Amino acid sequence: MQPKVSVIIPAFNSAPFIAETIQSVLAQTYDNLEIIVVDDGSTDTTLDVLNEFGDQITVLTKPNGGPASARNLAIRHASGKYIAFLDADDLWMPEKLAEQVVFLEAHPEVGLTYAEALMFDEVGGEKQIRGKIGFTGETSFCHLLLGDHIPNSTVLMRRNCVDTIGWLNERRDLIAVEDYEYWLRLAKAFPIRAIAKPLAYYRVHAHNLMGDGDNIEKSLRLPLRVLEEIETRFPDCWRECGMDKDVLFARLTIRAGFAYKQRGDWWNCLKKFRQALGHRCNLRVLRWIVAATLLKRWS
Repeated sequence: MQPKVSVIIPAFNSAPFIAETIQSVLAQTYDNLEIIVVDDGSTDTTLDVLNEFGDQITVLTKPNGGPASARNLAIRHASGKYIAFLDADDLWMPEKLAEQVVFLEAHPEVGLTYAEALMFDEVGGEKQIRGKIGFTGETSFCHLLLGDHIPNSTVLMRRNCVDTIGWLNERRDLIAVEDYEYWLRLAKAFPIRAIAKPLAYYRVHAHNLMGDGDNIEKSLRLPLRVLEEIETRFPDCWRECGMDKDVLFARLTIRAGFAYKQRGDWWNCLKKFRQALGHRCNLRVLRWIVAATLLKRWS
């Protein structure tokens, strides 16, 4: 018998997208699943849209607390061997669950698998693919310290991982990066492996929690906040991974400066380069600043 998958969808003011998202789950080629949607204190018509699906889905409601609290509530009600996360504005390809369940069944040592996702927006009702996210190379704890490359809506994980590492962190200052913090904790306890192909669609729109890349300060501050939280949990992480934390923080800050340069905002660009030197002033960091200043592409 196929193992059950619990599909968990947190929804906050998601009325424009949630129906299409749920339909992409109902269209899966994998049959043994339950869909748990948590309405996280929506003030629009999200709950009305959800109620139209009747007994095809389980709907839970709660006051607004953020995606981590919504996912935790759903996990407490989940009965599946596997947990699949899906954001309320993203979509799955029909074979997504089937391929990932086969993978995890064949690799019992792996705690979580993920895949690539195609970024898209809609123009005149037509989907326009804008790129691809989800690096599918090495996914160790140490590699994840360099940045989050796991698209949340592509994740399938074992339910028993929660018994080992605990619940998602519900701190308000981790909203939008609570998944990144969770992947790091999970990678400390279990292997993570990727399927090197797109299995989901990531919708780009004005209300994405991390934005579409325009919010440079937020895109810098939140990953740094995750790394601070992880350092608190695992004080020896930098030594174990052979990393200089200050050099990493400098690199992330330079990346923000480069983003400002791409906008033509040299004042904030130079401000970020100066902040980077405050983290670590050495030859490597100076070279990165020169590269970010001169090159059209830098990462």
